[in-house]
Amino acid sequence: MKYELNRDSSGEILRLIIQKMAAHPASFTPWSYAVWFEHLTGINPALSEAMKRLLDSGEKLSDGAIEEFYAKYVSECNLDIHKLLRQDIHEMLTRLAGFAMETDRRAEGYGDNLQSFEKKLKQNLDMSSLDGLIGEMLTDTESMRGSMLNLKQELEQSRQEVEKLHRELESAKGEAMVDPMTGILNRRGFEKAVSHILKQEDLAGKEISLLMVDIDHFKAINDNFGHLVGDKVIRAVADMLKSKVRGQDFVARLGGEEFAVLLPDTPAQGGFSVAEHIRKGIESGRIRTIDSNKPLGAVTVSIGVATLDQGDFTEMMDRADKALYASKTSGRNKTTIHSS
Repeated sequence: MKYELNRDSSGEILRLIIQKMAAHPASFTPWSYAVWFEHLTGINPALSEAMKRLLDSGEKLSDGAIEEFYAKYVSECNLDIHKLLRQDIHEMLTRLAGFAMETDRRAEGYGDNLQSFEKKLKQNLDMSSLDGLIGEMLTDTESMRGSMLNLKQELEQSRQEVEKLHRELESAKGEAMVDPMTGILNRRGFEKAVSHILKQEDLAGKEISLLMVDIDHFKAINDNFGHLVGDKVIRAVADMLKSKVRGQDFVARLGGEEFAVLLPDTPAQGGFSVAEHIRKGIESGRIRTIDSNKPLGAVTVSIGVATLDQGDFTEMMDRADKALYASKTSGRNKTTIHSS
């Protein structure tokens, strides 16, 4: 869903990406292409913002920079988590290999001893010699049993560590689906939620509404009060969105000051009602500045509403965007339903 482009459009993007990549020392790898693709198409605002800062500084993209951008903004798991998991797995496998080699060495020695005992047993031994030989066999067997027990315990510990690493990986993937500033879904998490909804077998006959929400005059807020206040506004809007939806609904920050709300099993008029509750709630709220604790004044949002048509989510997003644009161009602080 994320990369839905026709052949002509993707071909134009390909030519542009090759031109851009050629100006940098980073290798022509799939990871490099993915980073440039998501940046140039604008589908990954966080990546584009980080890329813009680097490119504006005049720095060239190296393989290391590409790896970091890919792991942090494109992959489902960030670079630090990747490195930690690789290190943990390497240490665990090294330790396990050492135990296996030691156990194998002891097993080989035990086998040699058994052959030696067999040869001695074929000799005419007196009772004293036989007792001594049996004692040696018992000692060797007990030692081998201890080695096998240690290996069993090590295997069990390794199994638990693998389960722990799996949980950490799943947790990292979950964190990668969440916007760290607001605690709501990011674009990737929202797309995954949408994909899950669209795969449901009982989707037929249900209406799904999408709200596209944009903070009005957000650039002016940043310019006049600073980015800390801007971040505070973004968090406040996210909190309001969360407070106005039900458990089955999904709220996401798509990037910057733009949000999305997905309302499963909700018709257009129901979506409009939710949007109006959100818009009025945000308008009536009051946010204070960081330094003087003075009220910031009314923060407002514009909202566009659209419903799913024949399972085409991309088309629904486009219609919701058009409705949002209509709200902004007709005075802002409004909710508009897209009319087919």
